[in-house]
Amino acid sequence: MKKEATKVIWAICAVVVMIAFSSMEMAHACFRVEIPVVNGSSLPVYLFLPKSGASKPLPGVVVGVGVGGTKIAQYHEHCQLLADRDYVVALIDPSNYPEDMTPGPWSWDRGIGYALGSINQGAVGAKLFFGNQWYLKTIRATVDYLASSPWVDRSRIALSGFSQPANAALAYACKDPRIRAVVWNYGGWPWIMPYEPFRLPPVQIFHGEKDDVYDVKYARELAWNLKTSMRPHEVNIYPEQKHMFNIYYDLRTENRFMKPALLDAFEKMVCFLNRTLGHDMKRN
Repeated sequence: MKKEATKVIWAICAVVVMIAFSSMEMAHACFRVEIPVVNGSSLPVYLFLPKSGASKPLPGVVVGVGVGGTKIAQYHEHCQLLADRDYVVALIDPSNYPEDMTPGPWSWDRGIGYALGSINQGAVGAKLFFGNQWYLKTIRATVDYLASSPWVDRSRIALSGFSQPANAALAYACKDPRIRAVVWNYGGWPWIMPYEPFRLPPVQIFHGEKDDVYDVKYARELAWNLKTSMRPHEVNIYPEQKHMFNIYYDLRTENRFMKPALLDAFEKMVCFLNRTLGHDMKRN
């Protein structure tokens, strides 16, 4: 009874938010919610909706990023641009690492902020060494949240993971038939997050050939596993590009339009999602 009551409460909250969203100004298409996970804990989710509004349920995409990634402005821009192609996008850190212990958008990529981020990543990696179910449960909670939302078409949900969460997306998609597609962005050695390639939905692979965090061999290994398992997939390996090439630019000196590989990868991702989720492309 308690579980059913919780579902009803979430459904009511979703309707309230939907009504509020219908009257939002164009600049306010993103908001932060807290969803329950396990043992009374909650997960921060940044939800992005089309600025033009939504007149019918739309495909949903869960974007999983590394520790502290939900503070990174470039991820927010990426998610909003995807939402503006008529998607509902949920940005999460599957590790649910305390946000107040991670560096902010102007410090994470250099100096002390970068060092702190590396320590945090190491702490999560060490915890994953002893099991990954706690990590996958946050993804499930987010998928459940989208699936129960009136503005999401629950039959069209995809996962997009960046770095370690890319491997988690594979591991999770093997076990949840609701996931119709996976976008795998430069994940590493999947021994902590094993997957079964023959059970995967269509997978799109992105990797920089000169990735300085995870060797490109992991992308090629994934592509080979998918090919030999006769699973639909798409491989995009970019010469001369490093880690986060399809997200990162320096906020102080650059913008996304100065990064041709970033722009190209984004359009390829949208085309892949449109195709695999049966969604008509719409440019706003």
